[in-house]
Amino acid sequence: MSIIKYLAIFALTLGVGWFAGTYGLTTVQNLYASNQVEKGDYSQYGVSTDNPIKLYTTEWCPYCKKAAAFLDQHHIQYVKVDIENDAQALAEFKSLGGEVLPLILIDDGLIRGFNSAALEKHLKQIELL
Repeated sequence: MSIIKYLAIFALTLGVGWFAGTYGLTTVQNLYASNQVEKGDYSQYGVSTDNPIKLYTTEWCPYCKKAAAFLDQHHIQYVKVDIENDAQALAEFKSLGGEVLPLILIDDGLIRGFNSAALEKHLKQIELL
């Protein structure tokens, strides 16, 4: 094989890898976003028209910080509770089947973990974004 063929294959491989790395995860998150919101009535947890978002976090969780930063960046008000410092928040977290942080209640939806695509999609559906 000539050097030109090797360079072409190398360039193609780099291009595919770059494209998959850049757009692959976003595409998967967007496809998964619609399935990640669990619909229900979460009013018993303090989610209401006045306070439509509740974020269950811990101080050490990097994804909790990302979720809070996302909401802050978009100037969206929310109630943040730390499950390690608030016994009631921990009990609520457990009753919601909490195994993953953050646990995000938004109006009539529950999102387990931080997925910016799911969060953005649901916020747009309820017209907060």
